[in-house]
Amino acid sequence: MLSCDFRRIVAVAMVFATAFVTMPVSAADFDTTKSVIGSVSAVGPVELRGIGISQEGTLFAGDSIRAGHKGYAKIVLGTGSKIELAEKTDVNFNRDAQGVKIAMTTGTVGFTAMSPLRIDVMPFEVTATDGAAGNVAIVSPNAAGVRAISGKVTIRNLKTSESFIITKGQERLLGLKDGVHAPSLAEIASNVPGPIPAPPAPQAPAGRTSGGLAMDTGAWLAVIGGAAVAGLAVWGLVVAMNNRDDIQDLKKTISGLSTTNARLVNVSNTAAIANTIAQLQSQQNQAALLATQAQLALTLSGNAAGAAQAATLVAQANANLAALGALLSQAQALQAQFASGGGSASQLSSLFSSEESLRATSNTTATGVNNLLTTYRTTPNVPTATISLVSAPPQASQTTP
Repeated sequence: MLSCDFRRIVAVAMVFATAFVTMPVSAADFDTTKSVIGSVSAVGPVELRGIGISQEGTLFAGDSIRAGHKGYAKIVLGTGSKIELAEKTDVNFNRDAQGVKIAMTTGTVGFTAMSPLRIDVMPFEVTATDGAAGNVAIVSPNAAGVRAISGKVTIRNLKTSESFIITKGQERLLGLKDGVHAPSLAEIASNVPGPIPAPPAPQAPAGRTSGGLAMDTGAWLAVIGGAAVAGLAVWGLVVAMNNRDDIQDLKKTISGLSTTNARLVNVSNTAAIANTIAQLQSQQNQAALLATQAQLALTLSGNAAGAAQAATLVAQANANLAALGALLSQAQALQAQFASGGGSASQLSSLFSSEESLRATSNTTATGVNNLLTTYRTTPNVPTATISLVSAPPQASQTTP
């Protein structure tokens, strides 16, 4: 009797075990590794997934990023698109079959879309692609603004399915509660090609650059070259006293080292100029973003004069960015020439003069934005940041024996 009951119990257990083992299991029942969307570079207080980051981090689908007071974040997506977050900006990144999607809560987002990119400012969805660039700013709990810097940007009301397109230099004010949108604001910087610049990586200290031969390395090479020239001159004097027939050979050697030293100094000086230009690009990008925020806030408050002043500053900043981009290319080309034994002192002098002229213009624009923000600091949603001025690049003199 016990044997029969035991066999029945074993049979029932085997049935349940077989059913459990062969039961289909969904992949959703297991944790999966989140897909990587891109990378984040931070300046100032920036949080990724609620944790502060000092420099760089990896961005996954579902991640949130928050740029705090005087914080700035740059995101480079795997598709090539670039996103910039101004201070006090809170966003969430995700990805679906249609591409990357950004949900905005507060702040200002700048974008350059190399592939389909969507930015949700509920109830609106802003879509950009094909290299389109622009800004989206939430200026109050009830309103947001969208500006197209280049290309075309599509704005769709997700509740009513109404959609419209804005093109280079056009703007729209969006009502976040009632879903209405205002006609295009006055076009700004219509003659200036002003896509969001690449980069703002963290500003390098004066005398250091992120590309080519670093400024501090070039300076050390110049010092070492100068010391070698001076040392060889002393040594040459001793040898000449013992054997005057070697004087001519020593002079040729010293002359050759002097030429090498001059080339290293030129490389170092060109690198310093390129570094200053990069700092000015970062400065003017910040100026354009802050002036855009101020313009939208002043427009909503009914201050047409203040909004027009802000629009002028945005145009100036974009014009400066275009000129700085062209000048940086010249500096990098001249640095390469010096490194390979080419280039001339007149080219370096001309580059330095052009940089100083643009530095003065850019600092004037930055001062104008600072004054604007101070003047209208009591207006709701006008940012409170201060833009730093950029100093002249250090220029080393050539060491001679």
